[in-house]
Amino acid sequence: MTKERIAGAVLLVFCIFFYYQSTSIDTKGLTEISAAFFPRLLLGLIAILTIVMFIQSFLRKEKVKEKKRDKNQKEGIVWIIFALFALYILSLGFLGFIISSFIFITLIYLLILPEKRPFKSHVIPLISLLVITVTLSVIFQNVLNVYLPKGIFF
Repeated sequence: MTKERIAGAVLLVFCIFFYYQSTSIDTKGLTEISAAFFPRLLLGLIAILTIVMFIQSFLRKEKVKEKKRDKNQKEGIVWIIFALFALYILSLGFLGFIISSFIFITLIYLLILPEKRPFKSHVIPLISLLVITVTLSVIFQNVLNVYLPKGIFF
């Protein structure tokens, strides 16, 4: 069994478990869209993409094994992302959702870029990341009535 198939199976179990857990989210009925809508939407999208990945793992031929150096480099990036995620969680209470999320997503974006690019080529993606972060905050607070952590600035 390949890594993609194992990851697909684990992700499907994850989606099913958390979709079931989303049925216990308290809905006040204040809006047409309940607080459980967004988690269920994301879990559904993740499940669909996981099924596509799982099917593709059967259709494509086995790739040549990666070089050991590339594998070690990728594993190092994974640990860096875990550390950044821990810092993100710790910073939510102090900096708030908008600032912490923007910094976290920006660092992940810069970390996983395949090659170095000039600063000007990062302007539009960074503005997009900021707009997405603020939009998510507005949707959660104004549409879903789920209040996100506020920091010292916002």
